[in-house]
Amino acid sequence: MKRQNWRKALMVLAVLSLPATMLYLSPLLTLQGAARGIVTSSLIFVVLSAAAAFFAGRVFCGWICPGGAVQEVLFPANDRRLGGGRPDYIKYAAAAAWLVGMVFLFARAGGVSSVEPLFGIEGGFSLTTARTYAMFYIAMGGMVFLSLLLGRRPFCRYGCLLAPFMIAGRRAAAAAGTPSLKLEADREKCIHCKLCTKSCPMSIDVHSLVTGSDMYSPECISCAACADVCPRGVLSFRWTAPEKRRAKT
Repeated sequence: MKRQNWRKALMVLAVLSLPATMLYLSPLLTLQGAARGIVTSSLIFVVLSAAAAFFAGRVFCGWICPGGAVQEVLFPANDRRLGGGRPDYIKYAAAAAWLVGMVFLFARAGGVSSVEPLFGIEGGFSLTTARTYAMFYIAMGGMVFLSLLLGRRPFCRYGCLLAPFMIAGRRAAAAAGTPSLKLEADREKCIHCKLCTKSCPMSIDVHSLVTGSDMYSPECISCAACADVCPRGVLSFRWTAPEKRRAKT
């Protein structure tokens, strides 16, 4: 089975597991816990995701994220590539507001009093009440609406609170010079077909990365779609230390 088939299979399983796992990923549950001085499973998940990104980038987004899977399923309905620029910063503003709110609530509660992974999750299962079902349909419905309206993975690109923390983890690895999973290119093999750019679910101009001096993009989710579609094997993912940027001429 090809790598992309494995990726899609994992993402389907992630969607099917949502009735059990949704609240473990909920930023709202983190704030509810913080108001009582409780570290919840969702906060632990944010920390672990940032730590994983230190070594593997946004691999969670590309291989396991159920929200990403829902959006990719809708590509046939609207496969429009998204633009970058200012809208990309919406997620950073949202993450900053969430982080400030969480710190404030912990401070008002007198600091961290306990760690309770099952806080707010009855019996360890997420969808057990009318409220949790409403949250589920609002979250999924919102992603479907945005995808149909805007195109490829709009929530991942513009609105995901988790993405900035994973991007920070990836940048920390680069600053520390730690080997991590990176997209690399054998530029001399490139025939400029631009299939890599066309296949990217995050609307990254991969061809420009290949022809430029730096293969890094904060929006890369390590899905390997660009590498798998390349007819000349130009692209690959490898565990390497960061390259020194070439001097601009």
